[in-house]
Amino acid sequence: MKIMQIVSGDKWAGAEVQVWTLCAQLVRQGHQVNAVVLNPGRLAEQLMAAGVTVTVLDETRFGFKTLLNKIKLELRRVQPDVVHTHRQKENILGSVANRLTVRARCFRTVHGAPEFTPSAKQRIQIALDTYCGRYLQHGVISVSDELTQKLAGRFSASRIHTIANGISTKDVQSDAANNKVEPVDENYVHIGFVGRLEPVKRVDLFIGTAAKLCEQRKPEDGKPLRFHIFGDGSLHATLVQQAQQAGISDNIVFHGHTDVVRSWISQMNFLLMPSDHEGLPMTALESLALGVPLVAHATGGLKPLLSEAFAAGLVSDHSVQGYTAQMQQVLDKPWSVSLPAAYSAATSAQHYCTLYAG
Repeated sequence: MKIMQIVSGDKWAGAEVQVWTLCAQLVRQGHQVNAVVLNPGRLAEQLMAAGVTVTVLDETRFGFKTLLNKIKLELRRVQPDVVHTHRQKENILGSVANRLTVRARCFRTVHGAPEFTPSAKQRIQIALDTYCGRYLQHGVISVSDELTQKLAGRFSASRIHTIANGISTKDVQSDAANNKVEPVDENYVHIGFVGRLEPVKRVDLFIGTAAKLCEQRKPEDGKPLRFHIFGDGSLHATLVQQAQQAGISDNIVFHGHTDVVRSWISQMNFLLMPSDHEGLPMTALESLALGVPLVAHATGGLKPLLSEAFAAGLVSDHSVQGYTAQMQQVLDKPWSVSLPAAYSAATSAQHYCTLYAG
Protein backbone atom coordinates (compact mmCIF):
# COMPACT_ATOMS: atom_id res chain seq x y z
CA MET A 1 0.00 0.00 0.00
CA LYS A 2 1.22 3.53 -0.81
CA ILE A 3 0.49 5.92 2.03
CA MET A 4 1.00 9.69 2.02
CA GLN A 5 1.20 11.47 5.39
CA ILE A 6 0.76 15.27 5.51
CA VAL A 7 1.95 16.86 8.73
CA SER A 8 3.26 20.16 10.08
CA GLY A 9 6.45 19.11 11.86
CA ASP A 10 6.82 22.58 13.39
CA LYS A 11 7.70 21.08 16.78
CA TRP A 12 8.58 17.78 18.43
CA ALA A 13 5.81 16.79 20.81
CA GLY A 14 3.39 13.93 21.36
CA ALA A 15 1.57 14.12 18.02
CA GLU A 16 4.86 14.22 16.13
CA VAL A 17 6.19 11.20 18.04
CA GLN A 18 2.98 9.35 17.18
CA VAL A 19 3.27 10.17 13.46
CA TRP A 20 6.91 9.06 13.42
CA THR A 21 6.13 5.84 15.32
CA LEU A 22 3.22 4.98 13.01
CA CYS A 23 5.21 5.69 9.84
CA ALA A 24 8.20 3.66 11.02
CA GLN A 25 5.94 0.72 11.77
CA LEU A 26 4.17 0.98 8.41
CA VAL A 27 7.56 0.86 6.68
CA ARG A 28 8.50 -2.22 8.70
CA GLN A 29 5.26 -3.88 7.61
CA GLY A 30 6.25 -3.40 3.96
CA HIS A 31 4.25 -0.35 2.94
CA GLN A 32 5.57 2.54 0.86
CA VAL A 33 5.29 5.62 3.05
CA ASN A 34 5.75 9.17 1.79
CA ALA A 35 5.38 12.30 3.88
CA VAL A 36 4.88 15.96 3.12
CA VAL A 37 6.23 17.91 6.10
CA LEU A 38 5.56 21.64 6.26
CA ASN A 39 8.58 22.52 8.38
CA PRO A 40 12.19 21.34 8.41
CA GLY A 41 13.29 19.88 11.72
CA ARG A 42 13.39 16.80 13.85
CA LEU A 43 10.21 15.13 12.57
CA ALA A 44 11.41 15.29 8.97
CA GLU A 45 14.80 13.93 10.03
CA GLN A 46 13.33 11.09 12.10
CA LEU A 47 10.96 10.09 9.30
CA MET A 48 13.81 9.94 6.78
CA ALA A 49 15.88 7.82 9.17
CA ALA A 50 12.91 5.44 9.46
CA GLY A 51 12.79 4.85 5.70
CA VAL A 52 10.03 7.32 4.82
CA THR A 53 10.40 9.36 1.62
CA VAL A 54 10.08 12.94 2.85
CA THR A 55 9.31 16.14 0.97
CA VAL A 56 9.73 19.30 3.04
CA LEU A 57 7.56 22.23 1.91
CA ASP A 58 8.54 25.03 4.25
CA GLU A 59 5.36 26.90 5.19
CA THR A 60 7.42 29.90 6.28
CA ARG A 61 8.41 30.36 2.62
CA PHE A 62 5.19 29.45 0.81
CA GLY A 63 1.66 30.78 1.10
CA PHE A 64 -1.45 28.60 1.23
CA LYS A 65 -2.08 28.59 -2.55
CA THR A 66 1.53 27.67 -3.33
CA LEU A 67 1.51 24.90 -0.72
CA LEU A 68 -1.74 23.56 -2.17
CA ASN A 69 -0.29 23.44 -5.67
CA LYS A 70 2.93 21.79 -4.49
CA ILE A 71 0.99 19.13 -2.55
CA LYS A 72 -1.12 18.48 -5.65
CA LEU A 73 2.10 17.89 -7.59
CA GLU A 74 3.34 15.48 -4.92
CA LEU A 75 0.08 13.54 -4.97
CA ARG A 76 0.15 13.24 -8.76
CA ARG A 77 3.77 12.10 -8.59
CA VAL A 78 3.34 9.51 -5.85
CA GLN A 79 -0.21 8.33 -6.69
CA PRO A 80 -0.91 7.16 -3.12
CA ASP A 81 -3.66 4.75 -2.15
CA VAL A 82 -4.22 6.67 1.09
CA VAL A 83 -3.76 10.28 2.18
CA HIS A 84 -3.54 10.79 5.96
CA THR A 85 -3.49 14.29 7.46
CA HIS A 86 -2.73 15.73 10.91
CA ARG A 87 -3.89 19.14 12.32
CA GLN A 88 -6.18 21.76 10.84
CA LYS A 89 -4.08 23.41 8.15
CA GLU A 90 -2.75 20.08 6.96
CA ASN A 91 -6.28 18.59 6.99
CA ILE A 92 -7.51 21.37 4.72
CA LEU A 93 -4.53 21.35 2.38
CA GLY A 94 -4.38 17.56 2.15
CA SER A 95 -8.08 16.89 1.65
CA VAL A 96 -8.56 19.65 -0.94
CA ALA A 97 -5.42 18.68 -2.86
CA ASN A 98 -6.49 15.05 -2.81
CA ARG A 99 -9.99 15.83 -4.08
CA LEU A 100 -8.53 17.90 -6.92
CA THR A 101 -6.06 15.20 -7.97
CA VAL A 102 -5.85 11.49 -7.14
CA ARG A 103 -9.01 11.12 -5.00
CA ALA A 104 -7.39 8.50 -2.78
CA ARG A 105 -8.97 7.32 0.46
CA CYS A 106 -8.38 10.20 2.86
CA PHE A 107 -8.27 10.25 6.67
CA ARG A 108 -7.25 12.55 9.49
CA THR A 109 -6.09 11.83 13.03
CA VAL A 110 -7.27 14.12 15.82
CA HIS A 111 -4.59 13.87 18.49
CA GLY A 112 -6.35 15.83 21.25
CA ALA A 113 -9.06 18.30 22.15
CA PRO A 114 -8.60 22.05 21.48
CA GLU A 115 -6.51 23.80 24.12
CA PHE A 116 -7.49 27.44 23.49
CA THR A 117 -10.57 29.56 22.91
CA PRO A 118 -10.46 30.31 19.16
CA SER A 119 -10.31 33.82 17.71
CA ALA A 120 -12.67 34.95 14.95
CA LYS A 121 -10.09 34.00 12.31
CA GLN A 122 -9.53 30.62 13.95
CA ARG A 123 -13.27 29.94 14.02
CA ILE A 124 -13.37 30.36 10.24
CA GLN A 125 -10.49 27.89 9.90
CA ILE A 126 -12.27 25.45 12.24
CA ALA A 127 -15.43 25.69 10.12
CA LEU A 128 -13.44 24.97 6.94
CA ASP A 129 -11.60 22.13 8.67
CA THR A 130 -14.92 20.63 9.79
CA TYR A 131 -16.30 20.89 6.24
CA CYS A 132 -13.26 19.05 4.87
CA GLY A 133 -13.61 16.33 7.48
CA ARG A 134 -17.29 15.84 6.72
CA TYR A 135 -17.25 15.97 2.94
CA LEU A 136 -13.70 15.53 1.60
CA GLN A 137 -12.32 12.79 3.87
CA HIS A 138 -13.40 9.22 4.41
CA GLY A 139 -12.92 9.11 8.15
CA VAL A 140 -11.78 10.81 11.33
CA ILE A 141 -9.45 8.90 13.66
CA SER A 142 -9.59 9.63 17.39
CA VAL A 143 -7.02 8.36 19.88
CA SER A 144 -9.43 7.77 22.80
CA ASP A 145 -13.10 7.01 23.46
CA GLU A 146 -13.50 10.27 25.38
CA LEU A 147 -12.17 12.28 22.44
CA THR A 148 -14.46 10.32 20.10
CA GLN A 149 -17.46 11.47 22.13
CA LYS A 150 -16.30 15.10 21.85
CA LEU A 151 -15.84 14.79 18.10
CA ALA A 152 -19.37 13.42 17.66
CA GLY A 153 -20.60 17.00 17.85
CA ARG A 154 -18.69 17.85 14.65
CA PHE A 155 -18.73 14.64 12.65
CA SER A 156 -21.10 11.76 12.05
CA ALA A 157 -20.48 8.97 14.56
CA SER A 158 -20.20 6.46 11.71
CA ARG A 159 -17.20 8.37 10.32
CA ILE A 160 -15.23 8.45 13.59
CA HIS A 161 -12.86 5.58 14.34
CA THR A 162 -11.04 5.15 17.66
CA ILE A 163 -7.49 3.85 17.32
CA ALA A 164 -5.23 4.07 20.35
CA ASN A 165 -1.69 5.31 19.89
CA GLY A 166 0.98 2.66 20.02
CA ILE A 167 4.67 2.45 20.67
CA SER A 168 7.47 -0.11 20.42
CA THR A 169 8.73 -1.08 23.86
CA LYS A 170 11.95 -2.43 22.32
CA ASP A 171 12.61 0.82 20.44
CA VAL A 172 11.87 3.00 23.47
CA GLN A 173 14.16 1.00 25.72
CA SER A 174 16.92 0.98 23.10
CA ASP A 175 16.58 4.73 22.58
CA ALA A 176 16.79 5.35 26.33
CA ALA A 177 19.85 3.14 26.70
CA ASN A 178 21.73 4.56 23.71
CA ASN A 179 21.35 8.25 24.60
CA LYS A 180 23.35 8.79 27.76
CA VAL A 181 22.42 11.56 30.18
CA GLU A 182 23.80 12.59 33.53
CA PRO A 183 22.84 9.99 36.14
CA VAL A 184 20.50 11.14 38.88
CA ASP A 185 21.40 10.89 42.56
CA GLU A 186 20.15 7.53 43.81
CA ASN A 187 19.83 8.92 47.33
CA TYR A 188 16.57 10.61 46.24
CA VAL A 189 13.19 9.52 44.95
CA HIS A 190 12.82 11.21 41.56
CA ILE A 191 9.43 12.38 40.27
CA GLY A 192 9.19 13.84 36.78
CA PHE A 193 6.90 15.87 34.56
CA VAL A 194 7.29 15.74 30.78
CA GLY A 195 5.45 18.15 28.51
CA ARG A 196 4.95 21.65 27.23
CA LEU A 197 4.81 24.38 29.87
CA GLU A 198 1.38 25.58 28.76
CA PRO A 199 -1.88 26.09 30.71
CA VAL A 200 -3.58 22.83 29.69
CA LYS A 201 -0.70 20.76 31.09
CA ARG A 202 -1.27 22.17 34.61
CA VAL A 203 2.36 22.23 35.66
CA ASP A 204 1.16 24.49 38.48
CA LEU A 205 -0.51 21.42 39.99
CA PHE A 206 2.73 19.47 39.63
CA ILE A 207 4.64 22.16 41.51
CA GLY A 208 1.90 22.52 44.12
CA THR A 209 1.95 18.77 44.66
CA ALA A 210 5.74 18.80 44.91
CA ALA A 211 5.58 21.50 47.59
CA LYS A 212 2.97 19.60 49.59
CA LEU A 213 4.86 16.30 49.36
CA CYS A 214 8.09 17.97 50.49
CA GLU A 215 6.26 19.55 53.40
CA GLN A 216 4.79 16.22 54.49
CA ARG A 217 7.93 14.13 53.97
CA LYS A 218 9.69 13.04 57.17
CA PRO A 219 13.15 11.44 57.45
CA GLU A 220 11.63 8.18 58.62
CA ASP A 221 9.46 8.01 55.49
CA GLY A 222 12.43 7.16 53.30
CA LYS A 223 14.61 8.96 50.78
CA PRO A 224 14.00 12.68 50.23
CA LEU A 225 12.15 13.75 47.08
CA ARG A 226 13.49 15.51 44.02
CA PHE A 227 11.28 16.79 41.20
CA HIS A 228 12.13 17.27 37.53
CA ILE A 229 10.37 19.26 34.79
CA PHE A 230 11.29 18.36 31.21
CA GLY A 231 9.93 20.78 28.63
CA ASP A 232 9.60 24.43 27.80
CA GLY A 233 6.83 26.87 27.00
CA SER A 234 5.20 30.21 27.68
CA LEU A 235 4.74 29.57 31.42
CA HIS A 236 8.39 28.85 32.20
CA ALA A 237 9.14 32.06 34.11
CA THR A 238 5.82 31.91 35.99
CA LEU A 239 6.46 28.32 37.08
CA VAL A 240 10.01 29.05 38.22
CA GLN A 241 8.58 31.87 40.34
CA GLN A 242 5.92 29.54 41.75
CA ALA A 243 8.59 27.05 42.82
CA GLN A 244 10.59 29.84 44.45
CA GLN A 245 7.57 31.16 46.34
CA ALA A 246 6.74 27.62 47.49
CA GLY A 247 10.26 27.29 48.89
CA ILE A 248 11.17 24.22 46.86
CA SER A 249 13.72 25.64 44.40
CA ASP A 250 16.35 23.30 45.85
CA ASN A 251 14.06 20.31 45.34
CA ILE A 252 13.03 20.91 41.72
CA VAL A 253 15.02 21.04 38.49
CA PHE A 254 13.82 22.76 35.31
CA HIS A 255 15.62 20.91 32.54
CA GLY A 256 14.05 22.75 29.59
CA HIS A 257 13.51 21.03 26.26
CA THR A 258 15.52 17.85 25.69
CA ASP A 259 15.83 15.57 22.68
CA VAL A 260 16.73 12.62 24.91
CA VAL A 261 13.72 12.65 27.19
CA ARG A 262 13.36 8.86 27.13
CA SER A 263 16.76 8.53 28.78
CA TRP A 264 15.63 10.91 31.52
CA ILE A 265 12.29 9.14 31.98
CA SER A 266 14.12 5.85 32.48
CA GLN A 267 15.84 7.35 35.54
CA MET A 268 12.64 8.57 37.19
CA ASN A 269 10.92 6.63 39.94
CA PHE A 270 7.54 8.11 38.93
CA LEU A 271 6.04 10.44 36.35
CA LEU A 272 3.19 12.75 37.30
CA MET A 273 0.80 14.00 34.57
CA PRO A 274 -1.85 16.46 35.88
CA SER A 275 -3.18 17.79 32.53
CA ASP A 276 -6.69 19.20 32.33
CA HIS A 277 -7.36 16.85 29.41
CA GLU A 278 -5.39 14.53 27.14
CA GLY A 279 -5.97 12.32 24.12
CA LEU A 280 -3.53 9.47 24.63
CA PRO A 281 -0.12 11.02 25.34
CA MET A 282 2.93 9.28 23.96
CA THR A 283 4.79 10.17 27.16
CA ALA A 284 2.41 7.90 29.06
CA LEU A 285 3.20 5.00 26.73
CA GLU A 286 6.93 5.73 26.94
CA SER A 287 6.81 5.79 30.73
CA LEU A 288 5.17 2.37 30.94
CA ALA A 289 7.43 0.94 28.23
CA LEU A 290 10.37 1.98 30.41
CA GLY A 291 8.81 0.44 33.53
CA VAL A 292 8.22 3.80 35.22
CA PRO A 293 4.92 4.10 37.14
CA LEU A 294 2.70 6.97 35.96
CA VAL A 295 0.33 8.93 38.19
CA ALA A 296 -2.10 10.91 36.05
CA HIS A 297 -5.44 12.67 35.82
CA ALA A 298 -8.19 10.18 34.95
CA THR A 299 -8.99 11.73 31.59
CA GLY A 300 -9.08 10.71 27.93
CA GLY A 301 -7.11 7.65 26.89
CA LEU A 302 -5.24 7.64 30.19
CA LYS A 303 -8.22 6.03 31.91
CA PRO A 304 -8.26 2.73 29.99
CA LEU A 305 -4.47 2.68 29.72
CA LEU A 306 -3.80 3.01 33.44
CA SER A 307 -6.82 0.92 34.42
CA GLU A 308 -4.96 -1.97 32.78
CA ALA A 309 -1.34 -1.01 33.46
CA PHE A 310 -1.27 0.83 36.80
CA ALA A 311 -4.69 1.47 38.32
CA ALA A 312 -3.12 2.97 41.45
CA GLY A 313 -1.94 5.84 39.27
CA LEU A 314 -5.37 7.18 38.28
CA VAL A 315 -6.39 10.43 39.98
CA SER A 316 -10.01 11.62 39.89
CA ASP A 317 -9.57 14.55 42.30
CA HIS A 318 -7.96 17.04 39.91
CA SER A 319 -6.34 19.21 42.58
CA VAL A 320 -3.10 19.54 44.54
CA GLN A 321 -4.78 17.63 47.37
CA GLY A 322 -5.86 14.84 45.01
CA TYR A 323 -2.44 14.35 43.42
CA THR A 324 -0.69 14.60 46.79
CA ALA A 325 -2.93 11.94 48.28
CA GLN A 326 -2.40 9.58 45.35
CA MET A 327 1.36 10.08 45.34
CA GLN A 328 1.44 9.31 49.05
CA GLN A 329 -0.36 6.05 48.29
CA VAL A 330 2.24 4.89 45.76
CA LEU A 331 5.50 6.34 47.11
CA ASP A 332 8.04 3.96 48.65
CA LYS A 333 6.33 0.84 47.31
CA PRO A 334 7.92 -1.59 44.83
CA TRP A 335 5.86 -1.36 41.64
CA SER A 336 6.30 -3.36 38.45
CA VAL A 337 4.64 -1.82 35.39
CA SER A 338 4.79 -2.51 31.66
CA LEU A 339 3.06 -1.43 28.48
CA PRO A 340 -0.05 -3.50 27.67
CA ALA A 341 0.15 -5.37 24.36
CA ALA A 342 -2.89 -3.50 23.02
CA TYR A 343 -0.75 -0.34 22.92
CA SER A 344 2.09 -1.73 20.82
CA ALA A 345 3.12 0.09 17.66
CA ALA A 346 2.46 -3.03 15.58
CA THR A 347 -1.11 -3.35 16.87
CA SER A 348 -1.85 0.32 16.27
CA ALA A 349 -0.42 0.23 12.74
CA GLN A 350 -2.47 -2.86 11.92
CA HIS A 351 -5.66 -1.07 12.97
CA TYR A 352 -4.72 1.84 10.71
CA CYS A 353 -4.06 -0.48 7.78
CA THR A 354 -7.43 -2.18 8.22
CA LEU A 355 -9.12 1.23 8.10
CA TYR A 356 -7.01 2.38 5.15
CA ALA A 357 -8.01 -0.70 3.15
CA GLY A 358 -11.73 -0.08 3.70
